[in-house]
Amino acid sequence: MQVIIFTDLDGSLLNHEDYSFTEAMPSLDRIKQSGIPLIITTSKTRREVELLQREMGIREPVIVENGGGIFSPRGYRNLMMESKEQKDDYTVIEIGTTYSKVRDFLKKISLRFDIRGFGDMAPAEIAGLTGLTIERAALAKDREFTEPFIMGRPDEIDSLSELAAEEGLKVARGGRFHHLMGVAQDKGKAVRIVCDLFRQSSGIELTAIGLGDSENDLAMLEQVGIPVLIPRPGKGYLDIRLPGMIWAKEAGARGWNDVVLRLLDELRGITT
Repeated sequence: MQVIIFTDLDGSLLNHEDYSFTEAMPSLDRIKQSGIPLIITTSKTRREVELLQREMGIREPVIVENGGGIFSPRGYRNLMMESKEQKDDYTVIEIGTTYSKVRDFLKKISLRFDIRGFGDMAPAEIAGLTGLTIERAALAKDREFTEPFIMGRPDEIDSLSELAAEEGLKVARGGRFHHLMGVAQDKGKAVRIVCDLFRQSSGIELTAIGLGDSENDLAMLEQVGIPVLIPRPGKGYLDIRLPGMIWAKEAGARGWNDVVLRLLDELRGITT
């Protein structure tokens, strides 16, 4: 049996307020020592995740921008991706639509709905909205599939979603922003593809763990055998129930660490 872990970042592996993963280091070290694939599955951009992976000391496939794309380091564990697109040092599966299509639609309806996306903001403004440093905010602007945005009149989100659907797009709710993206993409579809690739390449049984805290993590949690829900600071748990679901006791990196260590203890003895 092989264990694979899929995780959201903001509010899950990373604290919501300070983006720190320090309190998750005991479980991250255990994951690395055990050779367990840790697949970051996030609304963040590839450039943001690359920086975080370097800081964590991992080099694994990533699912970025709410399932918009799967980026696997070339030659990684003999995953059967030879026929896929090659980009930079990655083999890529693109699920989402192009960023230019997303931006064109947003610009067309921005005045009607009083919308501003990351493409309309300087890094300093994004930093002010998110608490990121200006350098990390610049990485958050380097988008390939999706656009986070804010609305002056959030009660009009249903009307916006209807218009987006007519253009082959959809709106998803994240921890801080709404996200505009291609209708065919979500974290769950990307997780399913990655699991299939691991099964095909290894030929052994797979146990998938997923950890998330917000609405756009639901599709991911639905695709794994062990879904873990992280509470949101000041808001508690998202109102969902899934078979086998585990509720972490604390928010952010501390809750993530505790539940992962417990699961790894329970799964001890498997072959990775």
